[in-house]
Amino acid sequence: MQPDPPKPPTIRDTVRSNALFYMRLSLSYFDLVTGITVRSYRRDRFHTASIGSSIVKWNYDNPEQAIRDLTANNGEAVMKFVEAAAPYSKKPGRLGSSGVTDCLVGEGFHMYTHVSNAVPVPAPFQPVFGNIRSWLPFRAMLSVFPPAGGEVPDLPRFGRLLIDDPLAEDLTREWEHDHEIVEYRQKRLTGDVPVSGPVALGNVFVKASRATILDGPRYTVRYSLMSTSELHALDGEALWMQVYDKTDHTTAFLAVGGGRDNLWGIDKLNNRTAGLVFSTMHHTFGALMGSVAKSSDGVRELTDGVPGIAWSQSLQLLRDNPALGTRRGLAGGFDVLSRVVALMRRGAGMNVVDSPDGDDDLVEISVTVDPPVTRFDE
Repeated sequence: MQPDPPKPPTIRDTVRSNALFYMRLSLSYFDLVTGITVRSYRRDRFHTASIGSSIVKWNYDNPEQAIRDLTANNGEAVMKFVEAAAPYSKKPGRLGSSGVTDCLVGEGFHMYTHVSNAVPVPAPFQPVFGNIRSWLPFRAMLSVFPPAGGEVPDLPRFGRLLIDDPLAEDLTREWEHDHEIVEYRQKRLTGDVPVSGPVALGNVFVKASRATILDGPRYTVRYSLMSTSELHALDGEALWMQVYDKTDHTTAFLAVGGGRDNLWGIDKLNNRTAGLVFSTMHHTFGALMGSVAKSSDGVRELTDGVPGIAWSQSLQLLRDNPALGTRRGLAGGFDVLSRVVALMRRGAGMNVVDSPDGDDDLVEISVTVDPPVTRFDE
């Protein structure tokens, strides 16, 4: 008895097959442009094959809890993770590579580990990187998050963007808001306090907590737990680690993230784009250090409280390093619709909206803003 001939594919099967092919092709081009090597694992391999898997106790029922647990016992597990993961920052990759991300796929939540390639720390900046009481290097790196980053006194109302509103009816209030942010950042920079409380990442916000500096025989590590707020398109926790290797005076950026977004597809997007955003921030910081090192300015000059890097610096980066300039534009592009997705997340339900300890970790600094003097007041 002859078997039945195979049925010809239906139109639906053909469309689905072509869509999957072009999606994989698009992701390959996306990874090529971003410079990130993305290694995807199913559940049966992720907890054993991903970077630092012997240290991170992944919790598939509560993905963000594994990130919080890393910071227990004064960050003992953080240093172990760094010792296991940091060598990946110096492994040779493909031409143009900027980092590697290991992520979990096939689940209704996201988990990832990321390592950005190490960059040299110029001699003028090495003392402050080695200073275990200084948060200047971490704060300077944060300030060049694409498109802009930095601490803020509090979360704005949902409809208000962090950037200037040229159509604002009350210009005095608009001025006070902008200058309050600048003065707040400058005072925290001058006080050199740990990075804590609300942090603006473009036009979305996280809550920073549990900030600690660890010092080992080889590595000095500055880390902070970043929790999504209600004004964020994503949902979960991410541990940011800035690592200084004292043996060869290089710095790398490491991250571990986990969470669950109720919006379809956002967790997959998070796994794919986290490495782009992190490596772009880290490599921008490295490029600016190299530029500033040629002058007499110190690391403090990299972050003066002003949101984002100056346009002149952005244009110079684009000229000197077109690939990095393209990546900044691509990473910053995700910020355009971030508030819209954050609103959709509100409707779908949110999981992580604050740091685990609330405001207990916030180092308070009061800010008083004098009203602007106009020609009508003179």
